[in-house]
Amino acid sequence: MPTYSTTSITLIKACLLLLAGGFAAQHNRLQLDSDHCNVLFVAVVLILACRQLRYCAFLLLGFTLFVQAGSDIVSSRLDPQLAGESMLARVRVADFPKVVGSSVSMQIEPAGDLRIPARSQVTWYDPPTLPAIGDIWEFELRLRRPRGNSNPGVFSRENWMFRQNLHASGYVVPGKRNRLIQTGSLSPVETYRRDFVADARANGGQSAAVLAAIGVGTRHLITREQWDRFAKTGTSHLMAISGLHIGLAAAASFGVFVLLSGVLRLPGNHLDFAVIASVITSGAYAIISGFVVPSQRATAMLGLGGIAFLCRRRTEPPRIVALVALLVFVLDPVSLMTPGFCLSFGAVVALLWFSRGFWRTVVALRLRKVIGMQLVLLLGLMPLTVLTFHRMAITAPVVNLLTVPVFSMVTVPLTLVSMVMRPVWDAAADSLLAWAAKSIRLIEWLVDVFAGLPVADIVVAGVAGTDTAIWCIVFLPALWVVLPRGWPGRWIAILGVIALLLYKPARPPPACIDTHVLDVGQGLAVVLNSRQSTVLFDTGRSYRGGGSVAEQVILPFLRHQGIALIDTLVVSHADDDHAGGVAAVTRQIDVARIRVGEAIPVSGRTVTECVSGEFWKTDGISYRFIHPGPESALEGNDASCVLVVSAGRHHLVLTGDIEGAAEFEVLQRYPFESASIVLIPHHGSLTSSSPAFVNRLSPAYAIASAAHNSRWGFPKERVRRRWEGSGARVMDTASSGAISFRLCADEGISWLREERVRQRRFWHD
Repeated sequence: MPTYSTTSITLIKACLLLLAGGFAAQHNRLQLDSDHCNVLFVAVVLILACRQLRYCAFLLLGFTLFVQAGSDIVSSRLDPQLAGESMLARVRVADFPKVVGSSVSMQIEPAGDLRIPARSQVTWYDPPTLPAIGDIWEFELRLRRPRGNSNPGVFSRENWMFRQNLHASGYVVPGKRNRLIQTGSLSPVETYRRDFVADARANGGQSAAVLAAIGVGTRHLITREQWDRFAKTGTSHLMAISGLHIGLAAAASFGVFVLLSGVLRLPGNHLDFAVIASVITSGAYAIISGFVVPSQRATAMLGLGGIAFLCRRRTEPPRIVALVALLVFVLDPVSLMTPGFCLSFGAVVALLWFSRGFWRTVVALRLRKVIGMQLVLLLGLMPLTVLTFHRMAITAPVVNLLTVPVFSMVTVPLTLVSMVMRPVWDAAADSLLAWAAKSIRLIEWLVDVFAGLPVADIVVAGVAGTDTAIWCIVFLPALWVVLPRGWPGRWIAILGVIALLLYKPARPPPACIDTHVLDVGQGLAVVLNSRQSTVLFDTGRSYRGGGSVAEQVILPFLRHQGIALIDTLVVSHADDDHAGGVAAVTRQIDVARIRVGEAIPVSGRTVTECVSGEFWKTDGISYRFIHPGPESALEGNDASCVLVVSAGRHHLVLTGDIEGAAEFEVLQRYPFESASIVLIPHHGSLTSSSPAFVNRLSPAYAIASAAHNSRWGFPKERVRRRWEGSGARVMDTASSGAISFRLCADEGISWLREERVRQRRFWHD
């Protein structure tokens, strides 16, 4: 076991406590202004004066730094008075635009317009021309403050915008007012990055996206399918500038400088100059690649190691890691939220722990250690990858053993040399890029082979829930890394892996049904889980630029719940905000049967219309369609399926988009005196929720699925008051996020949960 100096141990403790304070601040709901933060800073100084309480001071300091940085981001957001207003403004395209279907997504910054925040994310649908990085445009913009859907176990766009320091989002209003003012407004670094991307596209063919990613750190060319394949095999780190890239650049620079110094017989200590050159090279490469957290970590570690070498002082690697983690956190506390922070530093710590005495072993044992390192990264980082990405890449050790040598000895060196040679010899640089692209195609072929294996993509369900069992077992795999070799409890890590593979979230008891009204913006998607059955009512909308709510919300939620089969898919009617995700759902998950209110083409599937009177029962839960009738001539919204879900004498009514005429027909067929919960028809429009309909159902809860600040203003205030007047508590997904509850035959309604309220943080609007 290694022994460390008192200074190193103190530094490591301070680092851990500071980061713990930062992690604690991520769960803070109270937004503090600068005055409150100043008070906390004063408290830190006073506590530091007391030696016995200094560790408390580090914890409080980490909390304060994160809250202060987060409050600065919140205060820089779009003025609420300008949200939703059309503004003609001059802006600069700040990064490479990303083409998504028929739309372009880009980050912009103001070009002298004080109304526009420092950095915003906007989408331009069907643009007449493709903007480029550095262009200055006059756009008609409609912006809003950062906000996103809130659903259990689903990616939070709102959190992503916060940690990316984005202060507004919105879209470009189509029209003739949008015009290009100036092109090529680029810094030298941006010019270099733009030119390299152009070279990669010209010489890389299908591998241009990966070349651009490993060369200058831009990932706008990488498709969703590419990301998914690399993520399945645990090789997505190859497409992001990491410590491996920075280290290879520094090593290449070191070797070249030592060689040239010897050949040219330069005066002085060649090793000292080589170390300086390698540190400068790593810093330059990190800046060109966007200076993300992993490159910051690698560059800072190389810099500190270089200083120690030049000063002829031995230093302990854990001390360097702790100091660099402190430096990165203090300079940008919000970076603690990025997956790159935890994974990058976690990987370094795991490798340092495992590689003790590596260079003192014989070559055969070193090879064994290299193989063991892949297992260390898999098991040591498994808690982080499971908590962050909800998946396990079981094939990662094998795939990395095959691809990383090719990548580190062929792909990255060829790419780096081509970047250096570009200014002096274009033909050679093009040739090197072409060979680098060939090596990438080999890597991608290997990735495709392993990604196609049945065990490649293992999704771990329910990790973000409150089940204590999953939280106990999720950290067990790391024991194999932490415990010394020979300890009897070390192999319990394998039990942790098996438990994660087999884990499924608890289903409701018999005669109970869990209902999740998902937050899908303007649209509807409801998941109903009984003991052994799942019903999906509507699939949300599709997006103009490609993709759908089903891909971004519904399917991730189903995976989070451990659901691999939908027993019944009900599509209330053909409007896009209800049927836009049908294709994605039927393509990516097994669906036993489909019921629709209007004819909807579903490739290769038999679709049956829902008809009043159809009834089935599962797990003590009854399902009954009460609209449309067999002879109904209603169309459009009024043709929506209406489904009544019953647990004993407690009833849930799912209404789709029915309006007044259909509500009248429903009242003729509705077999119950009242309902427990009703989904408000047509999102709460004035054409629905007639007084007779509302008074007949008189539920305890009335829920509207609607978008925040939608242009239609759903649910309408008059409709809200009407439901409240019947005795219902009115809720909507716009303000509550996903709304979940349990309906049981005996207990009735319980476990009512509002996801936006449950997950609220101080940076949420």
